[in-house]
Amino acid sequence: MNTVAVTRPVGLGRDTIRLVKEMGWNPLIVHTVELRPREQSEIFTELSQILTGGPVDWLVLMSANGANLLFDILRSHGNLLPSVLGDLHLLAVGPRTKDALARKGIRGVHLPDKFSSLGIADFLSTKDLVGKRILLARSSSADNSLGRELAKNGATVATVNLYDSVIPSDATSFQRFTDLIIRGEIQAILFTSSLSASNLFLMSKNYLGVDELFPRLRKIRIGAIGPVTAHRLAELGVPPTTIPETFIIDDALKELLS
Repeated sequence: MNTVAVTRPVGLGRDTIRLVKEMGWNPLIVHTVELRPREQSEIFTELSQILTGGPVDWLVLMSANGANLLFDILRSHGNLLPSVLGDLHLLAVGPRTKDALARKGIRGVHLPDKFSSLGIADFLSTKDLVGKRILLARSSSADNSLGRELAKNGATVATVNLYDSVIPSDATSFQRFTDLIIRGEIQAILFTSSLSASNLFLMSKNYLGVDELFPRLRKIRIGAIGPVTAHRLAELGVPPTTIPETFIIDDALKELLS
């Protein structure tokens, strides 16, 4: 049976395993990113400082875990809720983030056409952003390209970092990946973020030289979840063979493995 490796943060990947098996492939989840929630007191302090400038018009949530964390903090500090949830519009990066909000009883959440930072920028570019305040809730590893794009349209953009992204402390899954790719037993790999691509090459230095990794990757199918990840892979010297139109892991796997 053919094997596909999929990069996922530590603790994630169960749904991916089930889908890959249904498609007749053997799944290998490779943890190349560990998202460590920041202290709630630190996040609360940042939120409070942001809200001293006035209520937020748009809250952009980049992940389901981030949505859960942020609204748990908001609800545990009831004095913040009226400040944030007045005439606030919510924008979720994808359906799983929207579903996480729905489970908390939060409705009327907007979705962009493309589930990525680029899709968010395109969606908000259709709105009148002059003088509007936008809060991006995301990982500390995210670059500021989205914020810069929104600021060009007249918005005031603030960011609250919910997670710190680090190299996983447990390298078991990565060691399994290097063992299989050395033996030529991986036929495809899906990179689900640009950081996961960068980290995979950083981690490989301890187990497999770059000179050994590159030729092996170039012999297999390589998928990127979106253009940012694809661009990073190209910079690293292994341009992807497929990029899904919707930037959803399930769709990316179906396209990569078809």
